[in-house]
Amino acid sequence: MQDFESRLVPLLLAFGRDRGVDIKPLIEQHGLPPDVLAQQPGKTTLITDAAVIPAIAEHLSQKLGDPHVGLAFSDWMPKGFYGVAEFLMRAGPTLRVSFENLARFNAVLAPNQLFRFEVGSKDAELHHNSNPWPSVLGRHLHEYTSAVIIKTLVLLSPHSRPLRAWFAHSRPATLDSQRLAASLHTENITYDEPTNGFSVALDGLDGPVVGGDAALYAFLEEHAVAALGSRPKSDDLVDKLRHLIREALKQGEPNVERVATRLNMSGRTLQRRLSDLQTSFQEVLDLVRFDLARAYLKDIRLDISQVAYLLGYSELRAFDRAFRRWADKSPSEWRTKS
Repeated sequence: MQDFESRLVPLLLAFGRDRGVDIKPLIEQHGLPPDVLAQQPGKTTLITDAAVIPAIAEHLSQKLGDPHVGLAFSDWMPKGFYGVAEFLMRAGPTLRVSFENLARFNAVLAPNQLFRFEVGSKDAELHHNSNPWPSVLGRHLHEYTSAVIIKTLVLLSPHSRPLRAWFAHSRPATLDSQRLAASLHTENITYDEPTNGFSVALDGLDGPVVGGDAALYAFLEEHAVAALGSRPKSDDLVDKLRHLIREALKQGEPNVERVATRLNMSGRTLQRRLSDLQTSFQEVLDLVRFDLARAYLKDIRLDISQVAYLLGYSELRAFDRAFRRWADKSPSEWRTKS
């Protein structure tokens, strides 16, 4: 897995404590600082293994008997937790600007999560997932993230509602569909998608929003830009690598040396740069293959051996083993349930 910088761990623990859960065993089990809740939880940032976050969420789900603990967490989350960028989103003149700022100030809001806003011909989509794995935070935090953004959306624009929502995780065995639909404001929900997110109608993007304040917006934008500038500069190396791997897959198994040459560096330098970004060539390759595999498997015209070939595997068995590692099920099982 990878290190994950987040304020969510202290907040999840505070949420559990407020609900009567004994959190001391969680702190000990995951090697967290004993005084993790000594400060105001929303002000405490921890770097932990990314797997700690879904593990804590699942523990709270079981202790509270709540299959959608992420939705309860979103209702509990205090206003202002995400700081100046959150208030900037609330003060913007239109919903479009608010969504654009969500992506623009991604690094300030949630540095290890990726937000992408895309406007198409029929609707506008807000995608969110963790870097580098879309499913790394688990379904409870996926539901939390969509719910907390949509809750803000509804407050900003009461006449705008999501058209559909989607998740990278599989459909949960225990599902309260009515509760989930109520939180996401749509019954059109799909699973096993490449990202998490939701879409909204185009006609609601450019109308005025509740609470829009031009003077406050200008003030907050200045501070948000300063906060963004104070963070370490991001590196688009992973995005370039993903693109090159997609191209290389057309010729078979991608080779780190050949791909590195396309980036004007040696294979050793590429691996070192990726290590500095807390990932590796193999992790990025697996991510690209997993994204493509799910897209190809949804096309019933392709049999599984063809999917394996398109992903650069010379043997079907190798693809089957890899897919089981990514999805905890075989390609045929995933296709049947998707």
